[in-house]
Amino acid sequence: MAAAPAATLAALRPALDALGDRIFHVGERPGQGATVKAVNQLLCGVHIAAAAEALALAGRVGVDLGVVLEILSGSSAASWMLRDRGPRMLEDAPQVTSAVDIFVKDLGIVLEAGRGAGAALPLAALAHQLFVSTSGRGDGAADDSQVIRAYRRLNGDGA
Repeated sequence: MAAAPAATLAALRPALDALGDRIFHVGERPGQGATVKAVNQLLCGVHIAAAAEALALAGRVGVDLGVVLEILSGSSAASWMLRDRGPRMLEDAPQVTSAVDIFVKDLGIVLEAGRGAGAALPLAALAHQLFVSTSGRGDGAADDSQVIRAYRRLNGDGA
């Protein structure tokens, strides 16, 4: 994701192509590429938090979470994050592929971008608070899927 005048991007294209095979010209102003990255992280963080909320509700009523995850992963509710993080949400101590604290940082960047643009981001703010809560309880180094712990605690289902 690159932002620069078209001529500048064209001159830099050989170097950028050496870094990756998908280069997107997202605009001409400085910071637009970083904002697109923040937009991506906004969706990732919100998707993880929404998946955790859904699985926490299903767990609260006692249904088999493996079956629920299978159903959701093949339905219109499916997302890449649900399919990737959902199985780890069902584990007590999954392997860490991305830590809770990464999303504390990334969603903080998202909120700063929103403030800078004068854009309201209520879902990002709520997701950020869930990750902050999980981190604040000592789980910042845990896999980001463990944001589900915040929901379990809110519902009185976890320590």
